Amino acid sequence: MELDALIRSQHGVCTTAQALAAGLTEDGIRWRVSSGRWSRLGQGLYCAQTGELDWLGRAHAAVLRGGDGCALSLRAAEHLHGVASGAPPVITVAVPARRSVTRLPGTRYRRHVGLEVVRRRGLPVTTAEQTVLDLAEAPGAEWRDAVATAARWVQKRRTTPAALDAALAARARHRHRHILTVALGVVAEGAESVLEVSYVRRVERPHGLPPATIQRPDGSRRRDFEYEEWLVVVEVDGRLGHEGESVAFDRRRDRQAAGTGRVTLRAGWVDVEGDPCGLAVDVHAALRARGYPGSVLACSPRCPARRVSAT
Repeated sequence: MELDALIRSQHGVCTTAQALAAGLTEDGIRWRVSSGRWSRLGQGLYCAQTGELDWLGRAHAAVLRGGDGCALSLRAAEHLHGVASGAPPVITVAVPARRSVTRLPGTRYRRHVGLEVVRRRGLPVTTAEQTVLDLAEAPGAEWRDAVATAARWVQKRRTTPAALDAALAARARHRHRHILTVALGVVAEGAESVLEVSYVRRVERPHGLPPATIQRPDGSRRRDFEYEEWLVVVEVDGRLGHEGESVAFDRRRDRQAAGTGRVTLRAGWVDVEGDPCGLAVDVHAALRARGYPGSVLACSPRCPARRVSAT
């Protein structure tokens, strides 16, 4: 490939080996550096343009430094897969497990076993499934972060619950394996947020409530959970507080639902995470008032559902 075309394809960077293979001499490389046309990024690596590199140029330089078989990972991969709109300031590159790399400024190299690589915008990146699982057990990632990451990637149609489940099964160890296995089943049923997964895990299933239809179409929007036979809707909201137009819209939806005979119950983080048993009792009461014949189960000796079951 012509050197200029190669440099353009690599977002403004090249290596000494690439320049020599394209026909440039070592004297020619030294002249380009001394004249200011090129600048040295590291040993054998050059910014082959005037001016600073953009993020893609920095990413390509990081990949060239990483060597064959490496791939952009974590937040860099999330950006290149189109899931995160903003490019991360620190570029993370996954390299084969036994390789040591001297990092460039603003980069981080991590050893990875079993890299699976695709190309995005001319750059090698970890596959969607590998990126999700890597993000889900990154330092500081709790189970909620893991579930939210998986749900977000599925919602954006970059992967599927089945593909993530298969990738998880193929990985020897994962810190959040159990919760992800459970959550992926719920996401496959239609859940789009970590709070929706928590509602099924902590409210519906442990208390023996009937399974609701998840994300049922409602015009241009969707109802989070609908118990269709009994005309009961449950909306969960993960925001700590919201006002203005969103509140007005929610109230209008509730009024419209009432006009079709539906009753809408609204719950937030405090209800689903802080008092799932109390929420289960409330949902069961609404269902019973509309003809549901089943009982609510106590999930523990202290669960308030025990008092309901005893009456």
